[in-house]
Amino acid sequence: MLKTNNAYSYAQVPYITYEALEVYAESIIGDYSPEMLITPGMIDIPGLVRDYLGLRVIFHRLSYDSKIAGITVFGNDYIQIWDKQAASVIPIPIEAGTVVIDSSLRCTRNQPRMRFTLGHEGSHWLLHQRAFSRDNPGNNAGIGVNNSLAAKTGAIKYSRGIWQTESEKKRMEHQADFLSAALLMPRPVLWVAYRSFFSRLGESPRLLIRGKGSSDDGTAKQLSAYIAAVFGVSNHAAMIRLEKLKAIEYRGVRR
Repeated sequence: MLKTNNAYSYAQVPYITYEALEVYAESIIGDYSPEMLITPGMIDIPGLVRDYLGLRVIFHRLSYDSKIAGITVFGNDYIQIWDKQAASVIPIPIEAGTVVIDSSLRCTRNQPRMRFTLGHEGSHWLLHQRAFSRDNPGNNAGIGVNNSLAAKTGAIKYSRGIWQTESEKKRMEHQADFLSAALLMPRPVLWVAYRSFFSRLGESPRLLIRGKGSSDDGTAKQLSAYIAAVFGVSNHAAMIRLEKLKAIEYRGVRR
């Protein structure tokens, strides 16, 4: 498995730029499935997480309202799952190297979210093993509970222990989200799909400005929907990715 080469905070959270994450994602895809850097399509993200990263993927109902989409387990631990029959949470033991996905994401309509969640949890494994290591100098014994778990969304109970600052927690989440998007929509082939979209319109590729009520608003939605369909992600994830890569620029007021 390819590693990054970067500095770390005292809590062993990496300092890594978005550009470095782009290159890292391309290196991983090139190592796992090099054809996916040439032809746009849906990367086999379950296969990458299981076969390339060597993680076990299982499904459980993680909360009654499905706010917790996934959990990465870095050390043997317990997680809380929702027992529908008992209408309460129960603890179950989980082995290190396990990704737990909320079972609600198995339905067809939630496949884009499940794919992104798998990418997010796999990204935690790629980037944050040192942060969750038992010999992490910032992770003193007994200082926190469930400090071997990283969870996506609604993760207050899996807060990685109190040795990390809120900014470090947010940095890890931003890093995992960005790397997941870069793995699912690799930059080289995303630009291929981007040019293909404009070719279908009979136009030259151009920056789309949305949020001002112009005709670009509709075209931007069409572009994000096209990218989402090609790569098997949600329209929202595709829109964010296109904005990060400056293919679309938002000039409205975000609420």
